[in-house]
Amino acid sequence: MSFKLVIAAATALLSTAATASAPASHARPVWDTSPVHVTRDVSPQPKVVDLRVGEHRNFDRVVIDLDGRVPGYTVRYVRELTYDGSGDAVPLRGRKFISVGLFPARAHNGRGDSVYEGPRLRQYRMPALRGVAFTGDFEGQVSFGLALRHRTDFRVFVLHAPNRIVIDVRH
Repeated sequence: MSFKLVIAAATALLSTAATASAPASHARPVWDTSPVHVTRDVSPQPKVVDLRVGEHRNFDRVVIDLDGRVPGYTVRYVRELTYDGSGDAVPLRGRKFISVGLFPARAHNGRGDSVYEGPRLRQYRMPALRGVAFTGDFEGQVSFGLALRHRTDFRVFVLHAPNRIVIDVRH
């Protein structure tokens, strides 16, 4: 067996083993409409400092920037978006909605001042994404709402250096 063939076989075996044993949060992201729920116990609570959006060829991207370790998160379709604490409806235009919750997390400092610099409520005219809202910083959870043109597949994954959670919504 040639040296190149041995190296190729070993690389393929290691790649397969790494993928099979990777935790769900580090596995290859999957496009579908199923809820995503990842639990992590992190201390101290990370701060959510920004949210950015971008339009790409086949998807719209939402990036949530963090100061600290990556917390747990839930991303799922909901019938309507409401503000945490009050329960008031979020005035975003869209036909379908995705709720995003990060936990444990906060968007304020020790004095109670907000450290979140992203949009509070913003409408967009992207192919899939119609709007985003900062819906809460309440009892150790930071939440957002995404308004979409229609129900479509999404994927969620984590990037590091700096830490951030990425949600892609397919066109």
